[in-house]
Amino acid sequence: MREKDDEGDSTRSGQPAEDGRTASSRRESRKRETRDRLLSSARRLFVSNGYEETSYDEIAKDAGVARQTAFNHFPRKEDFVAAWTAERRVELHDAMEAPQPGVPSASSRLLVIMRVMADIYERRRAEARVFVGAWIRLGGPILDEPVAAQMFAVVVREGQKTGEFVAELDADAAGDVIRAVYFDALWRWADPAHEPAVNALFENLLLRMRLVLTGLCVDGDRRQVGEAVDLVRSLEAVRQPVP
Repeated sequence: MREKDDEGDSTRSGQPAEDGRTASSRRESRKRETRDRLLSSARRLFVSNGYEETSYDEIAKDAGVARQTAFNHFPRKEDFVAAWTAERRVELHDAMEAPQPGVPSASSRLLVIMRVMADIYERRRAEARVFVGAWIRLGGPILDEPVAAQMFAVVVREGQKTGEFVAELDADAAGDVIRAVYFDALWRWADPAHEPAVNALFENLLLRMRLVLTGLCVDGDRRQVGEAVDLVRSLEAVRQPVP
């Protein structure tokens, strides 16, 4: 006869049966751990061997899983790149949403966001250049949803409400332009044909954003843009730790 535990669940061994939700949670946890391990292996191998030169077999072996397991989590090699860029998209969103004390204008806020993202890429330089280069060659800027443009447009609208930016300009179009500036600077920085100088990504973003902000600001207020640039250069606190 099967025994029952204190709550009425029965097992043959006299031990409580594992709750279905607990078992499901453990399976999901193992899946996440395997996926994270595969992505970590892909990161390491793409940096050491190159994206094109790295095979599924090598990634699976490095992660300690079967080749089919790698396919189950990442059906195509470009899915590793998509997963990596999705993480950066979350970081961009977090940078957009983070409180920015001492940043009084929309111009400054946009520049702070650019600096945070540049710092994140710079501090994982080798990895970021490999993944950004692969993502762009795979058509990422064209195929991906323009999430970054939408987030930039929100800041532009805030600047229009305060009278900082020209009200008649299309905020969505401005967001598209800022996104294009962002990706252009990223691509040039990731170009394997040359090794960029330290902080080159932020400096290139700053150079391009000066032009954009001068066009956005009422009466092309270069002094206000210059003040925003000076402020962002002084804000060492915007640097975020790499997870």
